[in-house]
Amino acid sequence: MSSSSSLVKNAAVYSASNILNAVIPFLLLPVLTRVLTPGDYGVIAMFTSLLGILGAFTGFSVQGAVNVRYVDRDKIDYPRYVGSCLFILLISTVTTLVFVLLFKNSLSDFTDIPPFWLVLAVLVSGCTFLTQIRLGIWLMSKKPFVYGTFQASQSIFNIGLSLLFVLLLHKGYQGRLWGQTLSVMAFALAAIVSLRIDGWLNFKPCWKYIREGLAFGVPLVPHVIGAFLVSLADRFIINKLLGLEAAGIYMVAAQIGLGMTLFSDAFNKAFVPWIYESLVNPSKETKLKIVRLTWIYFGVALLFAGLVALLSHTIISIIAGVVYTEAAKPLIWLGLGQAFGGMYFMVANYIFYTRKTVLLSWITLLTGCVGVLLTWILVPKFGITGAGLSFAFAMCLRFLMTWYLANRVHPMPWFEAITDNLINK
Repeated sequence: MSSSSSLVKNAAVYSASNILNAVIPFLLLPVLTRVLTPGDYGVIAMFTSLLGILGAFTGFSVQGAVNVRYVDRDKIDYPRYVGSCLFILLISTVTTLVFVLLFKNSLSDFTDIPPFWLVLAVLVSGCTFLTQIRLGIWLMSKKPFVYGTFQASQSIFNIGLSLLFVLLLHKGYQGRLWGQTLSVMAFALAAIVSLRIDGWLNFKPCWKYIREGLAFGVPLVPHVIGAFLVSLADRFIINKLLGLEAAGIYMVAAQIGLGMTLFSDAFNKAFVPWIYESLVNPSKETKLKIVRLTWIYFGVALLFAGLVALLSHTIISIIAGVVYTEAAKPLIWLGLGQAFGGMYFMVANYIFYTRKTVLLSWITLLTGCVGVLLTWILVPKFGITGAGLSFAFAMCLRFLMTWYLANRVHPMPWFEAITDNLINK
């Protein structure tokens, strides 16, 4: 099988997995929006947003180092490398947990999340890291079917528990949070067992590997914080300026907007192993092939964003119901922002491949700060639509700056691929 057909096949499998993984929450969304009040949904929005910022500190994003190191796994003690990264996870999660326990009351006042759920959020964040490592190794070893099965099974378990707690036990927003918490913890345990059975885990920390993992992950902390500022901080701002109900309505739009990432995430998952292998000793034709494929992706992403904008009111009415019709306005801009997000990942791959992540972190942090500033300015004037506008602008800026950096650290024939096509025609 050619590399191109293999890429398409894997992308199709990841797409099916992502669609199934996302369709299940989308099926839950109409249920929750008709059972829970916007205020209840606002608490769920705050909890989800909190997980975004905790991800910067529980594990320090060293799961990316596990993926990159898989390429030369035969040159190192890879199972011990994985174990060393899990040791980083253990220490960082415990440290984060202590911090949250010390300041739980202040954090609760700021986020409107009860202290009990603040503590559980730390544990959920740490467990999510474990499943990301397990999924990452399946990704790099080009096992999309088992990857998809694991991912979809977790979603089904998550939604099943959520429906049980919300509809049958009438636990309100806590029912949704319990469904998410218990499913993440259960599959984190399954991930550890699976890593051990497959021989990918040797929990004997090596200081050399710990230092290497931290050298990869710590510079990404500003990146994760910046990503939080771009994608999740708007919920906190809306909550403070407009109230918890407005945050809940915006959360509905944001959750539907995430549907834009279905195909982009699926394609990128198939693209990463192929591009990493292709960039080892790339010929000029290989580089041109990669770039042409990327340009096509850019066009498809923007076209899809346009369709979401045209159908925004219809989408909201069908999925969420009339109570959440205001969510259609920010959805137009959130869809465009998600398109830029998918385009960003296509160019950021070169930076991750070269392991020159420091500048990428600061780009993300800078654009995140720009997004937060714009949100503070635009939300009082335009309501939740202002948050959508800010998100789209920040995501566009992040994409353009990352694209420039990617071409500096790993030059590619971006415009030559276009001119060659025009000349040939």
